[in-house]
Amino acid sequence: AGSRGRRQVTVELRMMRHATLALVAFALCFAAAAAGGEASVAEAREAGLAALEKPLEKMRVKELLHLLRERGVKCEDCKGAEKSHLVEKVRGAIHLPKLPPPEEEKPSGGGKDESMEDILAKLKGMPGMDNIKVFGRDDIEKMKQNDFKDL
Repeated sequence: AGSRGRRQVTVELRMMRHATLALVAFALCFAAAAAGGEASVAEAREAGLAALEKPLEKMRVKELLHLLRERGVKCEDCKGAEKSHLVEKVRGAIHLPKLPPPEEEKPSGGGKDESMEDILAKLKGMPGMDNIKVFGRDDIEKMKQNDFKDL
């Protein structure tokens, strides 16, 4: 199947983190809706709309997309969509809690290689990840010099 690049593994881990945060937000909203019913959701929507600096209709598309992103709402059909579609999407999601900002990848004392080792250690035990090999830029350069005979 080939090896995955470091960037691919990092992107997949970030996606898993975001999916987990979105799932937690969904669970919290579901629990709140079950506890308080539809009235509390409507009240939360009104409170969310009232807390905004300006009405949704006066916001730019970029601002509307930001409101969706910070609440973990995925909008596959938002690219190129009419602004009115985005306004309705935000209006339906404004009651959701804001997710904490994603953690930035901070290199530890050993730099990129050490953080990659940490990532690979976390992946061990996952199905299909037993014999994964990751090659760095230096490894690939060495293989190029040997016409990839070391594979």
